[in-house]
Amino acid sequence: MTAPRIDCLSAAEKDALYQRVLHVLEHVGVGVGSASVLRLLAEAAARVDGERQVAKLPPELVESCLAQAPRQIRLAGRDPAHDLVVGEGSPLACTTDGMATMVLDDLTGEVRGATRADLAYYFGLFDALPELDFIWTTLTGPDLDAVTGGLETDLIALESTSKHVQSIVAHSPEQVPPLLEMLEAIAGAPLQERPIYSSLHCPVSPLQFESDKLDAAIELARHGVPVNIHPLPLMGSTSPMSILGSAVTGIAEFLAGIVIFQLAAPGCALTVVATGGATDLRTGGYLCGAPEVALLDMVCLSMSTHFGLPSMGSGISSDAKAANFQAGAEGAITAMATVLAGADMLVSAGLLDSVQAISTAKVMLDCDTIGSVRRLLRLPAVDDASTLLDDIAAVGSGGHFLGRRSSREGSRRGEIWRPSVFQRGSLSEFAGRSLVSDALERAEAVLAAHVPTPIPDDARRAARATFERYARGAGAGSH
Repeated sequence: MTAPRIDCLSAAEKDALYQRVLHVLEHVGVGVGSASVLRLLAEAAARVDGERQVAKLPPELVESCLAQAPRQIRLAGRDPAHDLVVGEGSPLACTTDGMATMVLDDLTGEVRGATRADLAYYFGLFDALPELDFIWTTLTGPDLDAVTGGLETDLIALESTSKHVQSIVAHSPEQVPPLLEMLEAIAGAPLQERPIYSSLHCPVSPLQFESDKLDAAIELARHGVPVNIHPLPLMGSTSPMSILGSAVTGIAEFLAGIVIFQLAAPGCALTVVATGGATDLRTGGYLCGAPEVALLDMVCLSMSTHFGLPSMGSGISSDAKAANFQAGAEGAITAMATVLAGADMLVSAGLLDSVQAISTAKVMLDCDTIGSVRRLLRLPAVDDASTLLDDIAAVGSGGHFLGRRSSREGSRRGEIWRPSVFQRGSLSEFAGRSLVSDALERAEAVLAAHVPTPIPDDARRAARATFERYARGAGAGSH
């Protein structure tokens, strides 16, 4: 039996939606701020208006670039034990959310700006949690230098975890050489061999690609860094106030990204984020936990799966202001929709308040949500071993299965999933104990027991020296 899946679109609906996306790409086009990319597109038979910096992409170009995009990619860890393959039937890979600037004290409710120490703490916690397969650069600190802060965030993450790091920092072209030097020092090999780092590239909805950020991402792709194309159309503000109109916008953006990157770096490793958000028109605020976001995820994932692209969906996000019932309900709904729609990767553990603040309790509780949705994907083949017919026959009418060996063995192998923090047992056992306090205790225990994979001293020194040299050249203070 295959894992349960939900495809919300019929074959005819997928074709109808795809034709509308192609219409947008061919007749509306996408804004491209990079002169070099516009030249590439013109050479590939796109209709380019250099004055307006708009490229209109013919369907044949979209199809040919889609055909050369890899169906599976590798995300290496600094420790090879954490290497991942994503796409085309690989297991679900889960990561954190980003990028927040504030830290919530779960016990007092105090919110403060993140510091370098917070970055190291949370990246280290993510390293210790087995539910998280790779990490996003979830936090940035207001005390980091405005020029070099993104590069320093990457470095702290790479030093703090032996898992794959996916950076959501928007790099400039001048940051690419020191970043590549840092990465190869830490990887101990060319990135084509050990892609320990990937980069997230966000088009600007609706239908725009900025110049410097795009040029930087292309240069990273040419050096073996996988790129995650992440549109984030917001219903009602940067995309139409409809789920399908927003889906057309987001899909057009990631397909335009596929065209651009495959022309610039043929065969490069790409993934796409098939999601978006919503706008609360009463406040202008960004909503990530609304049910419409789950529906938008499902539509976009149906299409990215149809294209065969390794895809990431959003789940466990929340607009709640604490690790509370709202956070759990919103996160479970979006995560379940994303996973059952066939996402290869699930993003979003750990943040609250529409991705503005991190909460240790929510990190831990989200890991239990990840465990529960992973259980939804696990169904065996229908055979005698899975249906336990011998046990049914042995117990017969009116008996019980508590004494059966299969019950003990099934319990040990996780036939019934066991949470780490969610409360099971008697009401009296948990009287006076909150999930938040239990989650914080669990975080302390996990960190106390964790032995991180060390980064070689020479690699650390080399990467730090590269960063310090760049910081001095950029006129920034180093720390």
